[in-house]
Parts: sequence; C-alpha cells; structure tokens
Amino acid sequence: MTDSQIIDPQALERLREWGGDKLAGQMVRLFLKNSGTRMDQIRTGVDGGDLEEAERGAHSLKSSAANIGAETLRTFATRLEGAALEGNDQSAKELLPDLEKAYADAMGELEKISKGMKDES
Repeated sequence: MTDSQIIDPQALERLREWGGDKLAGQMVRLFLKNSGTRMDQIRTGVDGGDLEEAERGAHSLKSSAANIGAETLRTFATRLEGAALEGNDQSAKELLPDLEKAYADAMGELEKISKGMKDES
C-alpha cells in the first residue's frame, strides 16, 4: 500500500477470497452505513469528557477499518482508543481532527469503490 492509497486493495481482495464479491460488497456497505454511528460515539465521548464512550467507539471503528483496509483510519482510531484508555483527555482531543480527516477520506474512497461493486446484497 502506498501513502496515496486510502484503502488497501489487498484487504478487499482477502474479503473476496473468503466470500467472493458478495462478502466484499457487504463489508463495504456495512462500513458506509454503520461507521458514522461510531464516529458520533467518539465525538460525543471526546467532547463530553466521557473517555469510556470514546474508547468503545474507537475500538469498534478500529476493527471495522481494519476489515476493509482503511489503514490510516485504523491507525488514528487505535491511537485515540489508547489515549482514551489512558484517560488522556487532551491527547484524545488532539487526535480527533486527524481521525475525522482519515474517516472522511476513507468514506469518500469507499463510496467510489462501492459504486463499482456488484450489488449482491
């Protein structure tokens, strides 16, 4: 994966190997549909000082991002999860803009990828 790649194509290829285009498409669509809830959970937790809430959202987002190959997003979710687990409110707040950017980039790329996938839901 190069720095310019937002989604690792090898991750999507692994999904295809495990369950064909259907599984890959379902995973991408699930991420597009559900990841916004995790981002809201993280934002609410960080902004409201509820680091347990932020940690839960970051943990879930980290796993989902890893499944679909959004490595930059996974990295920032991991860092924010760690800051929340340590109770480091300031670090969590500082990481949030980077997480937001990585999330927006991943969503944009996944929407393009989704349009090119067979619709086998």
